[in-house]
Amino acid sequence: MRTSFLTRGSLVLLLVACGSAGNLPETGQAGSAVTTCVSGTDRARSLAVTDPVALQKFGFGRVMDQVRVSGNVAASQTSTDVFQTWMRTFKKGPGGCDDPKIDPNKYGLVCPRDAEGKLASVDPFAPNAKVTFLPVALFNRFDLAPQDGKNCGEYRIVYAMKSTDPNVGGRAFIIFEAALPNPTPAAGIDACLPVATFWQGLSSNPDAADRAAKLESFYFNGLPGFAPVVQAANYGLPNGRGAHTAGQVRTNFFVDGVRWHLREFKTLRTCTGAGADTCRLDLEHVAAKANPANELFAGDAARSAGFRTAFAAQVPALLATSVAAIGMSTADKFNEYESVSQVNFGQTGDVDYAILAGPEMRKSVQDALNAAGSSITVDQLLHRATTQTCGGCHQISQDPNHDLGGGLVVQPSRGFVQVDEDGILSDALKKQFLPARKAILEKFINDRCAGGNGVFVPVAGLTLGGSPEGSAN
Repeated sequence: MRTSFLTRGSLVLLLVACGSAGNLPETGQAGSAVTTCVSGTDRARSLAVTDPVALQKFGFGRVMDQVRVSGNVAASQTSTDVFQTWMRTFKKGPGGCDDPKIDPNKYGLVCPRDAEGKLASVDPFAPNAKVTFLPVALFNRFDLAPQDGKNCGEYRIVYAMKSTDPNVGGRAFIIFEAALPNPTPAAGIDACLPVATFWQGLSSNPDAADRAAKLESFYFNGLPGFAPVVQAANYGLPNGRGAHTAGQVRTNFFVDGVRWHLREFKTLRTCTGAGADTCRLDLEHVAAKANPANELFAGDAARSAGFRTAFAAQVPALLATSVAAIGMSTADKFNEYESVSQVNFGQTGDVDYAILAGPEMRKSVQDALNAAGSSITVDQLLHRATTQTCGGCHQISQDPNHDLGGGLVVQPSRGFVQVDEDGILSDALKKQFLPARKAILEKFINDRCAGGNGVFVPVAGLTLGGSPEGSAN
């Protein structure tokens, strides 16, 4: 989760979740004004909504139903079936974590995870369900829109588990992270202006019920000319060429208090015939972005040599002078299928790269540091890489032993999460990430208003916030 505030001649980079900020577009002379200039964006109304009046519109069943129905599948498939099949990915067996398609590079995946597997027999939509998922936050991630306008950013809904079932304890979060399509891709990122002004406009609306109704319509019906946020296509449904598209659903699970870990999923529609009545919707387990395998650092994997070359190219982005600007992008062929965030301070975790890196990796990193003329040590650089992983972002990089060099310190989460079951935001969100998102949202709008002074020069492969396209953070 990150963004940046851009001006000609300088770049003020602020991280708005754990991730990178890369090369960013310059601004110059403005084009024609198309909106009103803005300021004073209210984070609680326009960036991270935790207002119960709004959240009551976003029941878990309603969202799952709309995702399923919009997938154009057989009416006989229920949302309970979608959920339980999804949770079976934590177990062994048909559709489970031992499927050969999962972790094809054998980087290591805990399979089965028996605690999470119990959710495969839960019906969270039943009237008297003992295990349910309640909405705790809506997040505006306009900063994740690709600079070329491939889509208009991500719009997220965070759910937290509530259990009165003595057999299902611990904590669990599910995050729906929809990538909103740009209705006019030929117009580039400018076509996304209505989305930016919609969110910013909530700041000046004093009526909680009216704001809630507007958010409900945005997510479930769509702005004029835009598709709804909540539909199967926006959570990674493969395109006509079979490749997954932008958007995803992530789990951050600690069921029964066994071990915190994060996984990533994308929607998948499969059919046995020509009609929709032969189709079903599933959530397919995919690689977790920016979570390169420890075996690659150790040099034990077949792809280790290729990874060393790819990682060396990331060193300049990792040498940023603030935590906010640190960045890293890794191809899925290098990424794990889960990121474990529960590691006691002083212990070694899967993404504790400074401890796990072998001699060849350390030499490759040192060579890259020398080429960059940096005084940062190999350990410090590898600790910076850890900050970009799910586990590092949520917990591991808060270890005081993870020295990043340059006086940089990672801000704390709320203990494995950035927003908890009560909708309380982490210090990292409040102090770093949301102010940065505010800056980029206002900058984007004000470059296009009367008196604006920006001509957008997109940088290929980057989002408005400077992160790699498709980044989940």
